[in-house]
Amino acid sequence: MRFKEALWDGSDPLYAPGISWSGKNPKRRYAQWKCPPKYVKAGYAISKLKLEPAGWASDEHQPNRAFRCRELTRDMLKWYDEQDQPRMDPGTWKYLIARYQADEFSPFQDVKANTRAGYIQQLGKLEQVIGQTVIKDMDYEVIKTIQKAMEAKGRSASYIHRFFNTLRRVSNYGKVLKIHAAREVADILSEMRFENGSARQVSPTREQVYALIQAADSEGREPDALGSMIQFEFALRAVDVRGQWLKTDETAGGIIRNGKRWQDGLTWDMFDANLTTMTKLISKTRKSMPEPYRFDLMSVPEIRRRLLNIQPLEPVGPVILSKRSGDLPYTVTGWSHAWGRLRKKAGIPENIWMMDLRAGAMTEAKSLGADPYMLRDAAQHKEVSTTDRYSRGRSDGANNVVRLRQSQ
Repeated sequence: MRFKEALWDGSDPLYAPGISWSGKNPKRRYAQWKCPPKYVKAGYAISKLKLEPAGWASDEHQPNRAFRCRELTRDMLKWYDEQDQPRMDPGTWKYLIARYQADEFSPFQDVKANTRAGYIQQLGKLEQVIGQTVIKDMDYEVIKTIQKAMEAKGRSASYIHRFFNTLRRVSNYGKVLKIHAAREVADILSEMRFENGSARQVSPTREQVYALIQAADSEGREPDALGSMIQFEFALRAVDVRGQWLKTDETAGGIIRNGKRWQDGLTWDMFDANLTTMTKLISKTRKSMPEPYRFDLMSVPEIRRRLLNIQPLEPVGPVILSKRSGDLPYTVTGWSHAWGRLRKKAGIPENIWMMDLRAGAMTEAKSLGADPYMLRDAAQHKEVSTTDRYSRGRSDGANNVVRLRQSQ
């Protein structure tokens, strides 16, 4: 059984693992903590315990009962960990991988939920390959042997690059934990370079993008048309237009569905009352570039016209909604599948993906003479080079590119 992080940090004061209510008569009903079957079977002495004070589920004593449930659950887990079970060898990569994911101050806790999901997938692959390996037994020769084995198995350069980047993260964490063997591996990896997959060389033209938009309009899929247009004209990532659904404990506000909360997409509060500007904090760089971009909608009248057509009387909530999902925001797969089908209808080659819209925007702008700094700003990147980290006026640069492209 998996428990929420609130079990340990109390972040959700109403989280009450193991709570159940006895009887249906409100005058005789009481709450109790029940030990999960797994731990009862293992021999834990407390199978259930009545919780005080009595009452009903949402009364003023709910936080006290929840606190007691967490307390009892932590005691149960502590007992279970102390039993005669196979212990994880602290000298193995499996141990360090587990600590990297579980420790409170691990850098793993600082990344966004969608990034963390990708990390978990890669960490699983890492554990599968080297989990039982003793850290001190890994040297340069072993690393190269693993690399050669992956190449012989037909793994792509991108796959191998991700694998060893994950190993770098874990070994660097072991280094800060003062695990000497991990420090040695981190030092070895710092001297090694692993080829990454070549960058994609294809990008859609303006004609192709607008052919797809026309295909969406012909099917009455205005949100797809508008979303693709905003992505292309402002060189935005899809996540900053349609948003994404990330796991939540459902205590936060917002739009919740199946245990996931929608975030990062366009909402009506990002637009001024007359729909002349759109202010957006870019999700991927919100930490390194906390200043939001202010996009000039007057430079792209077609986007403004479409927004005016759907602007609600009370401008709140998401802008891009899926009619097929009951006017909820799109999921990642829903957006991609719709785009792929429209791409086929518009006669666009299959090797052009939805993620290539930004590349198409930048390729067009570059061909029209935009300088590197303007391109950097339009793409919402932090820097052209490491010497450019303190440049300002990013919104102006982005809007110059938009106006330049619209004037052709």
